[in-house]
Formats: sequence, structure tokens, C-alpha cells
Amino acid sequence: MIKEPAAHEIKFPFKSREELEAYLPYLITRLAYRWATDQNAALCKDGLQGAKMRMLSCLSAFGELTINELSILSVTEQSTTSRTVEQLVSSGLAERNISQSDQRVRTVRLTKDGTSTLKRLAPTINDLNQNLLRGVDEEELQNCVKVLGKMLKNIKKNQI
Repeated sequence: MIKEPAAHEIKFPFKSREELEAYLPYLITRLAYRWATDQNAALCKDGLQGAKMRMLSCLSAFGELTINELSILSVTEQSTTSRTVEQLVSSGLAERNISQSDQRVRTVRLTKDGTSTLKRLAPTINDLNQNLLRGVDEEELQNCVKVLGKMLKNIKKNQI
């Protein structure tokens, strides 16, 4: 029987499959890819895959955001964010405004149609999330979220 490597002791380059499969960045990347693929397949008829869905989710959670904030929170390059916001505005799901405090800053927020679209898609997204969490108990999930939050704090480059 092969002994599982201690996660803190794993060093690149990997010496075994077990080391690769215990390497957190690899696991996070696989998880994010699988989630995005499943979500995109489930939402393809709605045309809200990838960056569009991440941006709508961020606007739902945070309310009004600047393009820069939305870019950071939706994990999307600024140029892609600007193009995607234009598409969301054109489709009536979001609106762009000029900031009250700084006329140079543009903000984005959901429209009523954007909010109702997310509510309509909620059962699909919630089912995908439940499938992801199948077999994970509440304490494990809370610990996972807590640890991932600490790791994000260690490496993030901004305050949001």
C-alpha cells in the first residue's frame, strides 16, 4: 500500500501520481474546470456561460460594482469584463451608470430582468452545487471554506 504524502511536504516536480493528486493547486484547478464545464453545459441554452454568469453572480452578491471591482471579483481580465458588461447591458440583464462620487468611474448593477433571470436559473445552479457537495458533511464544508479563505488571503493582490 502506498503511503499518502503529507500535503505540506509535497514539492514540485512530483514523484508520483499520489503527490500530484494531493497538490492543492492541481485539485482546485480540476475542480474549477469541472464546475465551469458542468455549469456551462447546464446554462448553454440561456447563453450565460463562463464570465457572464460569474459577473451576474458577483453583481447579485455585491450590488453595484465598478468595472475594475467586477473584473477582480469575477476573475476576468479587464478587457473581457468591459466586453462582457456591454453584452449584459445590451441583453437587458445589467445597467451601466456614472459614479455619483467620481464622474470618470463607471459602475454596473443588475436590472430587474437580470435579477429575475438569476432567480429562474437558481434551481439549476443549486442542483449543480448539491451534486458537488454530495457526501461532504457540514463541518467538512465549513473547514474547507475557512481554509480556502485563509489561502486566498495569503495570495490576493487587492483588498476585495
